[in-house]
Amino acid sequence: MFKPIKIRINGGLLRGGDADRIAAGNSTVISWGAVSDARDAIQSAYRIKVKCADRLLWDSEWVASQSQQVVYAGGDLPHGERIDIYIRLRDNYNSESETGHDYFYNGILPLWDNPQNACWITASEDEPRRAIYFKKRFTAQKEIASVCAYVCGIGYHKVFVNGSEIDDAVMSPVHSNYAKTCYYTVTPGITAFAAGENIIEIILADGWRRLQSAFIRANTAERPIEFFGIPQLAAVFDIKYKDGSSESISTGPDWTWTHGPIIMHDLFDGETYDASFVSTDCKPVKTVPAPCERILPQTLEPIREKEVYRAGSVFSPRDGVYVADFGQNIAGIPRIRLPKMKRGQTIKITCHEFLDEDGSLYTATLREAKCTDTYIASGDEKDLEIWQPHFTYHGFRYAQIEGWEGIPPKEDLYAVALYTDIKNDSFFSCGSALINTIHNNAIQTEKANIHGILTDCPQRDERMGWLNDATVRFEETPYNFDTGRLFPKVIRDVLDSQEKDGSIHCTAPYVFGGSPGDPVCSSFLVAGLEAYTRSADARIIEDGYEGWAAWERFLLSKSTGYIVDYSYYGDWAGPAYACITPEHAASAVTPGILMSTGYSYFNAKTLAYFASVLNKEDEQKDWQRTADEIRSAFLAKWWDPETALVATGSQACQAFALWLGILPEEGRAKAAKAMRDDLVRNDYKITTGNLCTRYLFDMLAEYGYIDDAYKLITREAYPSYGFMIQNEATTIWERFELKKDPGMNSHCHPMYGAVGYWFYAYLCGIKIVSPYEVTIKPYLPEQLLSAHASVDTVCGDIYVRWVKRFGKAYLYITIPFGVTAGVEFGGKTFRVGSGSHIYETEI
Repeated sequence: MFKPIKIRINGGLLRGGDADRIAAGNSTVISWGAVSDARDAIQSAYRIKVKCADRLLWDSEWVASQSQQVVYAGGDLPHGERIDIYIRLRDNYNSESETGHDYFYNGILPLWDNPQNACWITASEDEPRRAIYFKKRFTAQKEIASVCAYVCGIGYHKVFVNGSEIDDAVMSPVHSNYAKTCYYTVTPGITAFAAGENIIEIILADGWRRLQSAFIRANTAERPIEFFGIPQLAAVFDIKYKDGSSESISTGPDWTWTHGPIIMHDLFDGETYDASFVSTDCKPVKTVPAPCERILPQTLEPIREKEVYRAGSVFSPRDGVYVADFGQNIAGIPRIRLPKMKRGQTIKITCHEFLDEDGSLYTATLREAKCTDTYIASGDEKDLEIWQPHFTYHGFRYAQIEGWEGIPPKEDLYAVALYTDIKNDSFFSCGSALINTIHNNAIQTEKANIHGILTDCPQRDERMGWLNDATVRFEETPYNFDTGRLFPKVIRDVLDSQEKDGSIHCTAPYVFGGSPGDPVCSSFLVAGLEAYTRSADARIIEDGYEGWAAWERFLLSKSTGYIVDYSYYGDWAGPAYACITPEHAASAVTPGILMSTGYSYFNAKTLAYFASVLNKEDEQKDWQRTADEIRSAFLAKWWDPETALVATGSQACQAFALWLGILPEEGRAKAAKAMRDDLVRNDYKITTGNLCTRYLFDMLAEYGYIDDAYKLITREAYPSYGFMIQNEATTIWERFELKKDPGMNSHCHPMYGAVGYWFYAYLCGIKIVSPYEVTIKPYLPEQLLSAHASVDTVCGDIYVRWVKRFGKAYLYITIPFGVTAGVEFGGKTFRVGSGSHIYETEI
């Protein structure tokens, strides 16, 4: 068998529904993998045809190349129409493949090349937290062949045609800095339109456009949030008739609006649905200016309803109050099958992840967020059979229900997970049930924190894209999720908030947090590095390079003798005994400016690499010289070659310096021993925080202490992942302590979930070098008998399994077509191509 697979457009895998298949114009990179029965097979040539219906837009002819990607070079891609891709390959054995086929849509709407060209509307009477129901009636005089909708409703919109939803997305469009970039959804192939009268209804909600949050107000009292404002809508429905003619229905003064049964909604506080609501007459809309500098099609996969969990139990802590346990902490919404209700009867559902000692919800850790959804009954046929909120979400495992007459049947109570639909086909498992649970908890935590942005937590009144937490997280995320479209969007979010002096903020889109951002926010560059490593698409580097360079130049301007002179968080939120105070979570043992300076070094090294990718030879040399200067200053200030200690000699100081590769080579082994010895002296109690905990695992493995790393990961005493699990955790916590303090106490926080990187990259040894190269060097703890992983890459699945049995260790690997692997196992090295391979060694 020889066939192209995993066809991608601009890094995004073509799969699922039409909303997952949107491209942004002619500047489109087509890439692909392949399956082949042949060993050591690589591509020798490709031929691509691109068609729209019967029109041939491009025929590349046969191109001799080993690269499994190409920039589209055909005619203009029509917008809103299905575009088919056909790929044939030849390999190094002169075999020709079957034809690989997939399709996509060009989402660029030429009319909106300037957002001022769109007609933006809003309600003529503004009432915060009330959903707006826009309506447009029109009559189609002819039979309709196809309709494509382009809709931008900020904060969130939901579109109906003749009473039917036009897609399965929720909380669309994707959240961004609306003052700079707005995204619009593209929905082709709408079938709900018909000849005759049609009704378009678009419900518009506040979402991130406007939040009534006391916590956010308190943190932004001296500065308005740039992208906050009134909710507004722009939409175009392109209609093509069967006779070949066409017309467009656009938002404008002829649309109307009213209120509806969603009488209150708030992203943090929840939603209220009044089934007895009687709609008033529709009113004329008000046209308003464009909110943004640019408007782009949303190419990122949408947020969707994913896993559905039925209540496993219902407990009553007091009369009339019932707490449903869904068994899994998620980000999402409750869904209930409604009982027979009297008019005015109210059911209230409060969602959270933590219970008080009496079995009721403990809500103090939500801070100001109410996380409460309410249904008010009509008592007649207007009542819904099944109800769930639409324009909010909560982080929760438990739902506290009030107003239900009698005990709610658990078969009527559900929790629906919502997240950006990018879970890939990677998997990991090993012989340790505890490690498998940690891995699953890390994935569940990621799912709960991917909602168009990569958030810090899903439950309290925050839910922002914190960049300091993400610096280690962004190395883990691509193993478990398809970040081909996500990371470029993250980079754009940061660029949109970057200041003229080059500084960035701690969150993007910027709500609050350090300004300028903490220097540990190298996630800005890590997103680009990971995206390029997995795609080899240099446009990612081109788009981000000047912004990354400006950020590092800003840090250099805040440095004295190449030592960065400020820090807020550093290696944040370690165990309480290693923090300045239990609630002031900055490290008491690892200097913040050491972390800041180390990441400045990382930035300069990375920029030198980026400059080389872009063939900027002079800049590459300049950045390398800068990195060398920072290294010299770092070593002069903090490195003691006699003791091999870095600064205080804390576990984080040692691990971070080793991870950076900043220490003299002759001193690294001794520095690693000092790191390990400190861990052992402390009875394997870590003093690391959100960044260096993962580096500690990495460096223990890399410098010969894999058994210590294994002992650390399998601990169940405080502080450890096992301690969280002993306390019922199904996601990863923000802090290692079990506590009730409301300040910083999320039980679904992905920063410590970055340890999932270690499972793939060290236990199974899979590190991606480029789309066409991987290294495989598994580390085998003495007490672990097996590990097994598959990593979903742009070229195909990389499979690794090792087992110990009968006095030997066996390694099984499968390498995709076109990929070369450097393998290290049993003290020997190998270089192999595609196909399956087996190795063994004595143990």
